[in-house]
Amino acid sequence: MSNKSIRNPQSPYYTYRQFMIDRYGVQLQRIPIDLAFGCPNRTDTGDGGCSFCALDGGRAIQTRRANHWHEQIETAIIFASERYDAENYMGYCQAYSGSFASHEKQRDIFRKILAHTTFKAFSIGTRPDCLSQETIELYRELAKQTDLWIELGIQTTNDVTLKHINRGHNKACSIDAIKRLHDANIKCAVHLIFGLPGETDADYHNTAQEIAELPISGIKFHNLHIIKNTQLTKQYLANPFPLLDEHDYAEAVIDAIRMMPPQIPIMRLQTDTPSESLIAPRWIMKKGQFIDYVTLQMKKRGLRQGDARSPAAPTPLDHDHSDLSVL
Repeated sequence: MSNKSIRNPQSPYYTYRQFMIDRYGVQLQRIPIDLAFGCPNRTDTGDGGCSFCALDGGRAIQTRRANHWHEQIETAIIFASERYDAENYMGYCQAYSGSFASHEKQRDIFRKILAHTTFKAFSIGTRPDCLSQETIELYRELAKQTDLWIELGIQTTNDVTLKHINRGHNKACSIDAIKRLHDANIKCAVHLIFGLPGETDADYHNTAQEIAELPISGIKFHNLHIIKNTQLTKQYLANPFPLLDEHDYAEAVIDAIRMMPPQIPIMRLQTDTPSESLIAPRWIMKKGQFIDYVTLQMKKRGLRQGDARSPAAPTPLDHDHSDLSVL
């Protein structure tokens, strides 16, 4: 991967779009897939789960009427082609926990998916506590055949917060998962949430700082949304707690970007939730306006990704997947 675009003066941080162009030659459109594996943090009836998580586990809107995985793929590709004029795709097992199944079941379905559709890359969203060694070995095999990404919902490294939101794992579990994926030469992208109940700017800073020193390959930032029919909604309506507006959240994100190694793509800056499902907060800025605001603020202040890192801070190595065979 070339570092030329990382120093591109047009953006003060390494955008995911530029990363994809650098790595794949084109921008890839994600194709969301729900494998219905469920979540270890919920009962069979769907009760429990993280306090912020919606009942559908984050399933994409465009595939909600499609059941089988191949129907979802076909529906999502049509949607992406018509809306974005897309021709190149990345499979993304998005809803719930994409590794919450036996490694035999995972191997069977992932091989079928990759044989069914030609993806330039494939991403599996999951949790730190859903990565048995057998699953890691399966992903090591898949990573030799496709450009595999594992996206881990870390959310925060504050153990008090993790317990409060009923996350079901602690910081040590998150760190261990990232390191084991790296040792298996598997790319890992981390998801963080800023604005969780009880957390402050110091917590966001500490989480970003700790994650920045680990061997990650990408990062997504999310602002906390209070979504209908979640445990967090009940808590919020009974005892409202402060939520970040777009300006305070932007400051937290900018601070975190400045700690990230410059070769790590910033894959997302904010959360998307359908308006009809969102309780709070209601921002004035739209998604594109917020991205422009963060970019403008960093440029005006002369800030860039990685400029707050210690000179002695380690630089995570990028994984080499240049020699990929066809599945």
